[in-house]
Amino acid sequence: MLGALAAGGVSGVGMALAFPPADWGPLAFIALVPLALVFRRAGAVRGRKGQLAIAATAFGLSFFALLLPWLHLFGLAAYLLVTVIETGFVVAALMLGVFARRHLPGRWALLAFPVAFLVGEYARSHIPVGGFPWGGLGYSQHNNPAVLHLAAYTGVWGVSFLIATVNALVAEAAAGAWAVLRHRPAGLAAWSIALPLVLAAALIPAPALLPVPTPHGAPATIALVQGNAPNEDPADPHALDQAALDDQVAETQALAGRKVDLVVWPESSVGHDPFTDPALLDPLLASIRATGAPFIVGATVPAPAVPGSDGHTPRFRNESLYFSATGSLLGRYVKMHLVPFGEYVPGRRWLAGWIKELDRVPADGIPGTSPTVFRLAQTPGGWFASVICYETAYPELVQRFVAHGARLIIVSTDNSSYARSAASAQMVAISQLRAAEERMWVTQAAITGISAVIAPDGRVVAQTGLFRPALLTPTVRFATTTTLYGRFGDWFPVLVLLIGTALAIPWRPRGAGIAAAGERAA
Repeated sequence: MLGALAAGGVSGVGMALAFPPADWGPLAFIALVPLALVFRRAGAVRGRKGQLAIAATAFGLSFFALLLPWLHLFGLAAYLLVTVIETGFVVAALMLGVFARRHLPGRWALLAFPVAFLVGEYARSHIPVGGFPWGGLGYSQHNNPAVLHLAAYTGVWGVSFLIATVNALVAEAAAGAWAVLRHRPAGLAAWSIALPLVLAAALIPAPALLPVPTPHGAPATIALVQGNAPNEDPADPHALDQAALDDQVAETQALAGRKVDLVVWPESSVGHDPFTDPALLDPLLASIRATGAPFIVGATVPAPAVPGSDGHTPRFRNESLYFSATGSLLGRYVKMHLVPFGEYVPGRRWLAGWIKELDRVPADGIPGTSPTVFRLAQTPGGWFASVICYETAYPELVQRFVAHGARLIIVSTDNSSYARSAASAQMVAISQLRAAEERMWVTQAAITGISAVIAPDGRVVAQTGLFRPALLTPTVRFATTTTLYGRFGDWFPVLVLLIGTALAIPWRPRGAGIAAAGERAA
């Protein structure tokens, strides 16, 4: 029991170190080996499932606790609840996986671990209340352009599967080495040590051989304005809105006389509807006309109550407003994937009475229903998406924008609530995977940082610091083609899910099982 506990804990700590802030990405390829060894043992020896449950629990609790300490900024209850829920998915997936492993012939049993891990990762990224994708194994490779070639075909899911497979192979080699120490035959040692290690070593660089497209479309200069809104909420919320706007206006003045094709003011740059408040609208329009370029502006807009609501909780929409160079409104996108317990409270009427921390979320957002793609009128093929904050964590959502014609991705976010934690760096890492999946430029504008410019291969070519005014003006190119992932979305995890379901069903005929039992008895 203590060995299983230690194995899971070591794997959890090791995997957490592969993510920001430590960001030791290569460690991900061996961090899961202790956990995989417990999984392997549980699949080969009956009565060991309890040890796997202990190891998986230790892994999940240590990994998510170390990865997500910034969640305590939203309350200790949120931090503990998310850690426990995400751990539950890991435990359930590995327990199902070890059941499937026992029905697989020969060396095919090795696939049970990566299949189980990916099924659990995919499930927790979608349920409950929309899921929580943070901590997907593939994000640990955000600075590995060679491995990220795979993302253009399979999305981040294929990178996660690759990492889990390499760990399973190294675990197989470690088990073989242990067999040698116990004086097993030399032939067995050659198979159990050399071959898994050779396969693992070959798999890691293999994605670099996959061809990927490069954007060759029209160029555009994008101005990302980081105004550094106040981090302390004043008693008057309108004063906060005005201060945030003033910061954006002041930083935008540096663009006067410069040729830019699009200016991006991040999420929450305008705290309420500018069309109802001249104090907000007038300086916004003045900045647009002075710059002479179209603007994307993040705004929080009040919304009417929805049918079935309590009628007392204020409602709002989180929007990206698209203005022409003359200040006319060309369109708007309403954020589709809202943050549960951040932008709305699921089951508010039942929970609000006994969880006082929910008072920090006084209003509920109303989600949009479809992706909106904008166009730079003077740029051939200049279609782009304005993804809002948390939405960048969902590859299938960004892929929907691409399917609707977007050839450049702009991520607009307000990270002020994350303070100086690792959450902002982790969000940039997530956006790096979106760039690699679609092979498109991604520009991320954050109101307090980190703002970043991400090349189509996932490399960060420019970024800002936290809580300081900044301006990035990269020249990027629109994509002219789409990747396999951009065309077909989450085909890979769905395929793995189907395979995993098939593996969970005993494949041998009943007679074969009886015959095998007779052979063992003999």
